[in-house]
Amino acid sequence: MNRRQLIFIILFNAIISLVIALVVVWAVESRRPDSEVLQILATPPSVLPVSQPTVAVVDAPAADTSATVTVQPATTAEAAVEVGDTEVYVVQSGDSLSSIADRFRVPIDTLVRLNELPNPDYVFVGQRLLIPVGGGNEAGAPVATATAGDEPITQGVIIRIVEGPGDLLAEAVQIVNDLNRAVNLAGWVLDQEGGPSYTFGNMLLFAGNYVWLHTRSGEDTTIAVYWNQENAAWSSGSVLRLRNPQGTVVSTFTVP
Repeated sequence: MNRRQLIFIILFNAIISLVIALVVVWAVESRRPDSEVLQILATPPSVLPVSQPTVAVVDAPAADTSATVTVQPATTAEAAVEVGDTEVYVVQSGDSLSSIADRFRVPIDTLVRLNELPNPDYVFVGQRLLIPVGGGNEAGAPVATATAGDEPITQGVIIRIVEGPGDLLAEAVQIVNDLNRAVNLAGWVLDQEGGPSYTFGNMLLFAGNYVWLHTRSGEDTTIAVYWNQENAAWSSGSVLRLRNPQGTVVSTFTVP
């Protein structure tokens, strides 16, 4: 095969390929619908038929003006709950909302509403709950109050530890309530013989809870009070005494 025949074959194959390509393109284009037809097919109807319901108008019977409306009084379960002063209780290990309610004789519903609890079945250690003093009482129900004849507390409230003795900024005494009921520390005194003394104000210490007495200045909270002294009050060897309002020594602690 000479050079001329080779060129002729190449050109012939190119022409055949071109013709086949044109035929394929033409066949594809012939099957494609016109763009205007597509636009018409895609256009949604401008108005959808809506069936109109038929409304029957019926004359209402005349109201009976002789009818009497009687308002029933609220049941005991629906009675309003009066909540006076509140104190803060810190949830301890093993606590549940029901056990806390039983301990302080407060309805669970009162605790849920007062603390805005999303899930009454879940409380966690360290959670601070508001507890109504005297419990949640129905309107008009008598509230139990302490009287002068109550037996004074002579045990169960203890000096647990003294931290940072001799250092004004670190010095603090921890008082713990080991009883199974709350104790009002109003009038209780922490002192040492021949030394300084601190008298507690009105503070309700719940069962199992503690309070820190800091010698330095600060702002009182539910778990810490401040003596506002300029010098440290305790030193190694000091014997601290915790006395109830009647003057009875309830607990002692020797600073190491």
